Amino acid sequence: MRSLSKHSDGLVLTCVLASFASAARGATIEVTPTDSFAKIEAAKPGDEVLIDPGTYKFRVYLQTKATAAQPIVIHAKDPTNPPVWDLNGTTVETAPGSYTAGDRGRGCWQFSGAENIQVSDIVITGCHTASFNSAGVRYYETSKGIKLSNVVFRDNDNGLTGGSQDSEITVEYCEFDRNGNLNASTSAPSHNIYIYGGTFTLRYSYAHDPIQGQNFHIRAHDAVIEYNWFSRAKSYQGDLMTDDDNGGTAAATQNMTLRGNVIVQGSTQSNTSQIVAVYNDAGAANLTLNVKLLYNTFVGTTGGRAALVHLSNADATTMSAELDNNIVFGTSKPTLVEDTAHGKVTGQNNWLMTGADATGLTGSVMGADPKFTNAAQNDYTLAAGSTAIGAALTSIAGLPDHEYYKDETVTRAYRVRASAKDIGAFESTTQGPGIGPAGGGGTAGTGGSTGGTTGATSTTATGGATGGATGGRAATTGGATGGRAGTSGGAAGGRPATTGGVVTSGGAGGTGGAVTSGGAGGAGGIATGSAGGAGGTATSTPSASGGATTTGGTIAGTGTTASPTGGTTGSARTTDTTSATPAGGKSGCGCRLGGVDHRATRWGTMLALAFVVASRLRRRGDRRRRSP
Repeated sequence: MRSLSKHSDGLVLTCVLASFASAARGATIEVTPTDSFAKIEAAKPGDEVLIDPGTYKFRVYLQTKATAAQPIVIHAKDPTNPPVWDLNGTTVETAPGSYTAGDRGRGCWQFSGAENIQVSDIVITGCHTASFNSAGVRYYETSKGIKLSNVVFRDNDNGLTGGSQDSEITVEYCEFDRNGNLNASTSAPSHNIYIYGGTFTLRYSYAHDPIQGQNFHIRAHDAVIEYNWFSRAKSYQGDLMTDDDNGGTAAATQNMTLRGNVIVQGSTQSNTSQIVAVYNDAGAANLTLNVKLLYNTFVGTTGGRAALVHLSNADATTMSAELDNNIVFGTSKPTLVEDTAHGKVTGQNNWLMTGADATGLTGSVMGADPKFTNAAQNDYTLAAGSTAIGAALTSIAGLPDHEYYKDETVTRAYRVRASAKDIGAFESTTQGPGIGPAGGGGTAGTGGSTGGTTGATSTTATGGATGGATGGRAATTGGATGGRAGTSGGAAGGRPATTGGVVTSGGAGGTGGAVTSGGAGGAGGIATGSAGGAGGTATSTPSASGGATTTGGTIAGTGTTASPTGGTTGSARTTDTTSATPAGGKSGCGCRLGGVDHRATRWGTMLALAFVVASRLRRRGDRRRRSP
């Protein structure tokens, strides 16, 4: 009987510990097209939300503050058949949703003060407002730790907007396709990406063919844009302009780094004087704007004169541009500075067209042709004999360790860069398949302690995804759950982990590479880096119908150079003064504002029960030791 009691207590303790693990992981919530927004909005820290394939017609409004240790993870149940948020046929403000304030139409998915939420594997399309300024995703009001991964933004007023109130987001493996609206004001046009402030990171993404403005319109105080492909902007490719959170008088500095990007001008660009503009459009005092371009490949037009970087500082704003190890092809004007007393260009070892203006640049490699492998097929890797091979200066800070893969057909992936000895976005010695949602490489596990075995499916505790011919998808929750086998096979490759490490050149399958922060998978290599997760985005300005508040007018350029805000090809400042409080004082997201947290109660109960069981086992051991 005593033995039975002992085993019973041990079983109870085991169950209690298992309950602890379950509580730590959170709930799994499955959402179908017949459900409403409430299911997604009710997710709590640690929860995983699985979204079934199908079409969804409602808005999502998220305010929950999760933690880095227990993020809310929202992703497609089947990434090969992603769910589609399609609001065509209605305006966003009239679509079903919990948020009822005047700016509800500013984004299909909105993140207001939310923290540590990851969203991946969805498509957002057809998001329009009566005032032509909606977005697929909008984030604001100090939202932090937002991650977007493998999200397709297509045919919305804007693709991604947000960042005001010092918000922060990371965007990976996303596509921005033909976002914009020609009905939007020409003084505040629409864009593929419009960031109002905060901290912004974009990588491994593909942005192309915006309808009205730029591929990226950035007002962040710190922005890193790396290993992406940008093509065929409507006005010009992108810019850095005044942070919406800038009060106008205090000293402030904004920085934007572009590293390892491919930028293709194409023939659609209406403002042919510039590619990337830097401009203090708000006229803020004591502002410094800095841009740094490292290892990018720019492809202009035959006989082109568009300045790769235009410091538009005729108002005497302090600006700087540093260009190192870039290929600048198809323009005779790498930079343009309007006020050289307050604007400075520096840089080394760029490949420039013969006869190009290299003012401020040293060690330039001049030539008529950088010898791309096949420019007609968008293959801008370097062919044998290119003068850009081995010509980079590797002593600079911020060397690239990845490169975009591959072109405009195979998109949204990366490869580990073999070295940084070549000028431009691609290293001539880099080999292997791409790693990404649709790439050809292995996938990462999440938190596993060792790599998986060759060609085997992942197991609990190893956290490895499948490798070899099996292919596979990374686990969405690491550590205890491990990875799970993929369904798309080796040819389709794997996708990065949602909350774990990203395999930079495959995982342990095949040749069994070491795994440092993720699981095994793919065909050898080392798992490193942080996983692409999810997040939200968007900007906003409230009005009765969610309209924009424009505070900047059109400012003409100097001489014959088009201003970055000139007419229909520019981009005037739009402030983000959104009211984030829903009507009626409610949370606006279906969350409880008060009452009992039953999960906390369960935790207390389980802790008490564990203590009782442990005490009983200890007393029984003491009695046995005292027995003769």
